[in-house]
Amino acid sequence: MSPMRVDARAGEIFDENLRQVRVRTHRVFIWLFLAQWALAVALALVISPYAWSGPVHVVHLHVELALFGGPVLNALPIALILLRPDWIGTRHIVAVTQMLWSAIFVHLTGGRVETHFHIFGSLAFLSFYRDTRVLITATLVVAADHLMLGFFWPESVYGIANPEWWRFLEHAGWVVFEDIVLVLGCRRGLEEMQTLSEREATLEVAKCDVEQQVADRTDELRASGDRYRTLIENTSALPWELEGDSCRIIYVAPQMTTIFGVRPDALAARQVFLEVLHAEDRQAFANFVRRAARGAAGETHHIDSRILGTDGQVMHVRSCVSKQHGWERTGNIFGMSLDITRQKRLELDLSQAQKLESIGQLAAGIAHEINTPVQFVSDNVQFVRASIADMRNVIEAYRALQTAARSASGVEDAARRAAEAETAADLDYLMSNVPLAVDGAAEGLDRIATIVRSMKEFAYPDQTQKTSADLNQAIRSTLVIAHNEYKYVAELHTDFGELPLVRCYLGEINQVILNLLINAAHAIGDSMGDGSPLGALTVRTQRIGDEVQISIGDTGTGIPEAARDKIFDPFFTTKEVGKGSGQGLAIARSVVVNKHAGTLHFETECGKGTTFFIRLPIDVAAEVPHVDKVAA
Repeated sequence: MSPMRVDARAGEIFDENLRQVRVRTHRVFIWLFLAQWALAVALALVISPYAWSGPVHVVHLHVELALFGGPVLNALPIALILLRPDWIGTRHIVAVTQMLWSAIFVHLTGGRVETHFHIFGSLAFLSFYRDTRVLITATLVVAADHLMLGFFWPESVYGIANPEWWRFLEHAGWVVFEDIVLVLGCRRGLEEMQTLSEREATLEVAKCDVEQQVADRTDELRASGDRYRTLIENTSALPWELEGDSCRIIYVAPQMTTIFGVRPDALAARQVFLEVLHAEDRQAFANFVRRAARGAAGETHHIDSRILGTDGQVMHVRSCVSKQHGWERTGNIFGMSLDITRQKRLELDLSQAQKLESIGQLAAGIAHEINTPVQFVSDNVQFVRASIADMRNVIEAYRALQTAARSASGVEDAARRAAEAETAADLDYLMSNVPLAVDGAAEGLDRIATIVRSMKEFAYPDQTQKTSADLNQAIRSTLVIAHNEYKYVAELHTDFGELPLVRCYLGEINQVILNLLINAAHAIGDSMGDGSPLGALTVRTQRIGDEVQISIGDTGTGIPEAARDKIFDPFFTTKEVGKGSGQGLAIARSVVVNKHAGTLHFETECGKGTTFFIRLPIDVAAEVPHVDKVAA
């Protein structure tokens, strides 16, 4: 607030208020002039209506003076008041006229002392102008009137023919005394007006400044709102506001039609947002919103859902939801949805690449795992084949003996050849070992079938929907696949608890288990030296409330303190170059946390080993994402 602005405005207010005071005073004098004219006529008629010349009487001069002189006296000041109210001369002419009226009243009453008080009253009325110059003019008129009439017609002023010489000074003294009082009053009134004007100016300037600030702030907010709306409505993100209990739409950005291809009538106000979601995701989203509504203000939650476009195309969206402070007043939930369809495709491609990479890494081991029983079966089959050839010779000798016995000729010779064939074939040995060879081949084939079945189960086709799965069996199959990775470095210990069927993407869970098993085997291998005993690889499953927990522990080197906050970051690895891509744990966390609403955390101690814990909700549809925590 500038002092110069306040001073300038205070001067304007003061001038305007003073003008209004003087205009109102002008109006007072108009009515006062008219009233004095009527009073002068009345006094003249009452006191001296006639003048006598012997027995003849005529209208007194006073009556004519009051009746005709009054309008003449009033004409000029009233005209100036009406035509030029702001002219300084108007006030002085009013002062002259008013003091002449006082002189007329004194003259009409023959100089009575009571009418001299009219002079004091006139000065008081003139002080309403708050102009000391007007009082000076009025005083000079009074002094001139008393001085002139005192010399030439003293009876009309003092009421006597020969007044004392100091009588003029006495009257002048009282007039000057009143002038002093009125001047002080005028100055005090002007000072008060100036103070009030300054206060009013201060308030006005402050008000203008506040209004300007409000206007500027409003413009800024409007511009900011326009920028925000332009930014929001031209981005690939979709902001929205929903009722927390019913999921009805309060606001949804118009780009929902262009980004997600949702039919326009789906954007109608008050319509349930769930209606634009895939039917299988509606209940999960509704539960998710209600859970977010019950959470603390400022917390952010997210969930992945699907939206059906007008062309029937399924689009994947990730919705981030936050309950703002002051939510209790409205009960509304604010959120933003992102189109992650391309990301989902990339994740699927990455998952497939990770699976192929894992299979590639395991190919040699799996080939070795299959080669061992294949070789075992091959050896046993070769033995059985050779044994069958020897046994054919024995059978043919016994058939010849049978023919000789029937013909009753050459029996002894046939019996001898049969005995020689049996001895040559070592029939007792064959009868003891051929069944064992057949059993061994069957066992080898069963082992091959187990490996192939495990590979088939591990390579569970990627699903678009969750299905109920036996996690214990899935882990057993994955252990078979990874057997060649850990059999040279660790002894396997398993403790499978009783688990219900869990709704999940089984192929992706298999991949998570495999990643953790390979990491555990590598960690144990890195901690072993020459001649070191085998480490321990422990796999446990158990049910904890409404969740199942899978733990995979190793006796490896443990995770360094500096790496613990980064192990879930994409492309971060503590392995040697070429031994790991840094994607395994990142994908594992994405699968467990984002897709299954579970948790993935670990406990580790340097030099003793690490245990990873996977927790999955049994009924995923009723759950919302948790925040994973790392425990050291």
